[in-house]
Amino acid sequence: MGERVFLVHGWSVQETTTYQALHLQLAGNGFALQEIFLGRYVTLEDKVEIKDIARALHLALSEALAGDWSQPFHIITHSTGALVVRHWISRHYTGPCSQAQPLQNLVFLAGPHFGSRLAHHGRSMLSHARFLGDTGEEVLTALELGSSFSWELSGAWLDAAVWRGKGIRPYCLIGDKVEKSLVDKMAAAIFPAAFESGSDMVVRCAAGNLNFARFELSAADGRLRKLGGIDGVPFAALADYVHSGEKCGIMNSIKRRSAPGSHQPLRLLLRCLGVNNEADYAAVASEFETVTAATREKRPGFAQLDFRFRDDTGAPIADYVFKLGWIDSKGRTLPSRAVCDTHKNLKAPNHFTVFVEMRKLEAVMPFFIEFDSDSGSRLFGFQPDPFRISADGHKVVGDVIREDRTTQIDVVLSREPSRNLFVFQRGDDGDLHVGWNREGRVVKTGLGIK
Repeated sequence: MGERVFLVHGWSVQETTTYQALHLQLAGNGFALQEIFLGRYVTLEDKVEIKDIARALHLALSEALAGDWSQPFHIITHSTGALVVRHWISRHYTGPCSQAQPLQNLVFLAGPHFGSRLAHHGRSMLSHARFLGDTGEEVLTALELGSSFSWELSGAWLDAAVWRGKGIRPYCLIGDKVEKSLVDKMAAAIFPAAFESGSDMVVRCAAGNLNFARFELSAADGRLRKLGGIDGVPFAALADYVHSGEKCGIMNSIKRRSAPGSHQPLRLLLRCLGVNNEADYAAVASEFETVTAATREKRPGFAQLDFRFRDDTGAPIADYVFKLGWIDSKGRTLPSRAVCDTHKNLKAPNHFTVFVEMRKLEAVMPFFIEFDSDSGSRLFGFQPDPFRISADGHKVVGDVIREDRTTQIDVVLSREPSRNLFVFQRGDDGDLHVGWNREGRVVKTGLGIK
């Protein structure tokens, strides 16, 4: 029995033709055709969640493996399939299933590890009309930028035992191209999210990179602490490919007659599947860096910042204003020109995503990030208000804002009651008996004892 390969597609796919001739290419490059499995699953049912699909994936894998989890296999995902497989790894690929470490190489093609700007558009009425019904509400909620799901999943993967400890070797490949025909330019004026520089027209390169860092920014002491991250996963941004499409889609442009030497995604994918030791894995990481460097000579690089706002009890803070800027030589605070897009998560409004163009960052100047929050009540608030943190530009760019990566920042503000929320008055106070309003302010004095 040879090594098996399982293919897992993305959102809205309803035909196995999305894989095109990839299975035939694999069969012609060392894998037996009968050991290649094309997955098919439903994403357009509104109530189905990624956790449901991941559980179904586990059952399907068990059946395909005939319950034998000792034989090596590989997985290739496209788009949303990345989140399905990562959730499966963290929740189901455990115990006896992972004991022999059968999952070897895991290739993510255009995986939205940290969301897609297009996801919330998929929940629109227009999208419902396009698909004649459900659009996969729960799946799209998980795919939205800054979703609670992405925070929970990335948090689980901060524990290296979840994946690295199981011998899994992940790889990330994503296109970095935007179509620029006349029709595309007209469409971009109407629907700019699908024609965003620094993306494959669906997923941002920074969101398609599994390497990331998570920090906590505490208002109590104003310190930024690194909580962990993932590093060392091979990542390649490909200058000539987009998310999907038969012409230059990163996966479905692979044809029966495609030659690995002339089709970059196919060549790199086969390279990944051929890795069988850590030294070769590191070599692939180096090769991918060279590919990305060549792309960056053609196209600018971007970074993504995911903020989560909470108070010190853990409760979400949904009403806030965010500012990213720099301080010039005269001490003036100026907004950063690097911010290209911001997004407040629709389902979890305490999550806020910022997209930054790296070449426009004023790295020689001190940076500041400011949060101005509103509790909605005069009886308690979040302190300090506003909360500002400044840092040297070079340090911020090197440690926090990194090209082609997402950085998650957990902002924790102090929840403080106002002086009027609870007051004691001494028994010998001349105005002992008073009356107060809904804001705790005294509005009546000299009230006698009846």
